[in-house]
Amino acid sequence: MLRAAMLFLMLVVPACFAHADGASYASVPRVTAVDPTVFKSVFERSRTEVLRVTILGDSQETAPWGWGEHYIAQLNARFAKVYGPSGESQLFTNHTSIARPMWLGTMEQSTATIPTTVAEDRVSAGLTVEALLASGGAPTGFARTVLLHDASFCASDTLEGGPWLDAKGPFVADVLAIERPGSAGLRWTNAPTDGDIPTATAEVLQRGSFPASSKIKSERFAWFTTPPLQFGARRHLQLALEGDSPKIGCDVVGVRFRSLGAPTGVPTGVVVQSFARGGMRLIHLTQEHGQSGAFLRAHAPGVIVLQYGANDAGYITSLEQWRAQLLEAIQWIRAQLKDPAFPIIIAGELLGAGGNQFEAIVDGMPVIAHEIALQDSHVLALNLRRIAEEEYGWGPSMLYMADTAHHHPYAQSARAEAFVGELTRTLDISDPACAAPNWADCVRVWGARCAQGGCRLTTDMEVVAHGLSWQGPGTSCADGDGDGWSDECPPGGPNDLNHDGFVDGMDLAILLSAWGQSNHPADLDGDGTVGAADLSVFLAAWP
Repeated sequence: MLRAAMLFLMLVVPACFAHADGASYASVPRVTAVDPTVFKSVFERSRTEVLRVTILGDSQETAPWGWGEHYIAQLNARFAKVYGPSGESQLFTNHTSIARPMWLGTMEQSTATIPTTVAEDRVSAGLTVEALLASGGAPTGFARTVLLHDASFCASDTLEGGPWLDAKGPFVADVLAIERPGSAGLRWTNAPTDGDIPTATAEVLQRGSFPASSKIKSERFAWFTTPPLQFGARRHLQLALEGDSPKIGCDVVGVRFRSLGAPTGVPTGVVVQSFARGGMRLIHLTQEHGQSGAFLRAHAPGVIVLQYGANDAGYITSLEQWRAQLLEAIQWIRAQLKDPAFPIIIAGELLGAGGNQFEAIVDGMPVIAHEIALQDSHVLALNLRRIAEEEYGWGPSMLYMADTAHHHPYAQSARAEAFVGELTRTLDISDPACAAPNWADCVRVWGARCAQGGCRLTTDMEVVAHGLSWQGPGTSCADGDGDGWSDECPPGGPNDLNHDGFVDGMDLAILLSAWGQSNHPADLDGDGTVGAADLSVFLAAWP
């Protein structure tokens, strides 16, 4: 099998594997895996157990309320379409904001806390450890988490109500805490609610405790599990936590929920979680979170995705420096997880719109990932840059960018489709949600868009997101009559009323002179008469 996979790879990879000056993302495959069966077996494990896909990255992958919230949510939903609803939620970590949901949960921070003594480098980025005290009965003293098993509140409205989490139940809650000699224990209550966000007024149906252990000799991460939680005819479970001491805190990392509804009682499916932070770079894994191995082992990911690049490009002087940092990160992850063959996916960064001074570095990052994957059968390189350019037209067009560095919500969703779609096709994983040979044909449709001076193929997702004029699905920029212009688009587009290749004041004058007329080329919206609506269309396309 390995020889067959390697033979296939040699057919699609340039003959020279050595990194050459000027090589870029376009010169290496969309996916590089010496032995695809390694990663197929990783993902197929989710049919019999929960597979945790952990993303380590920057602000584009930040969850829950950063620029990557749609990306993380859509990744979870997309994997659920392949492997069925996940039997486990994300690890919900302490946050003060409940304005936006994490993936299928909201959380409210307790006010009954003392400063934690847990060093920041003991946990991954994006985590907030809280030292909980006894609340003294104050309603705001509890850390509350509401499980949105029915997807009633999601980052994207298109995901609401979807079958993303195994809703059969019963559910139990797992609490991840840090125990140390002399630390306090925890008390918990279950107060189900019909709402989507934590509330202090719901009736408590169950309560219990996790007493402190007298046998702790050194600091350790420990999981505590509730008995099955009851809904009590309410819509959502709500777990509340507090310490059992008014003076000594219990350090809580987060809460997750598990469904025991599978026939075997063992949760299955895929859950994707991001431990990321805005401005983060690859070297921060070891420089700022170098002692987080115990947390990673407690979290127990099945595969880790490294998705960095945008911030790194401005701080490295060569691609060889990037190679060294990637290799160091891979080695560090495997050392922390005590697995020299732990599977790693390197997901290539997309081009931003913040200037071109680092473009050569960003262009070459997928080349380095590709070369590392060729040398390590437990590394897979996912060239998202090339995939997005070929399937969405991104790169030449920057419509997907919300600002100079981050993606619009629809583009985050499209990127998630590219991630899962390309993996399923490459690894020969059955995808019930898309039977097309090319996954992208289930996601987008191409059509011609008339732009000033010519024609450009654009996807329907960009047309809808930006309100662009479009010639319709399946149209092209072909010049069948050989006049040097696209058959779909007159020179300069439909707003180029005098066909001189430019949209300017002369065209505006034609439109105004035709005001009120019927069957005139200046009827840009096609309602039969030239009027205010046509003027709006014209001005919206003004250069």
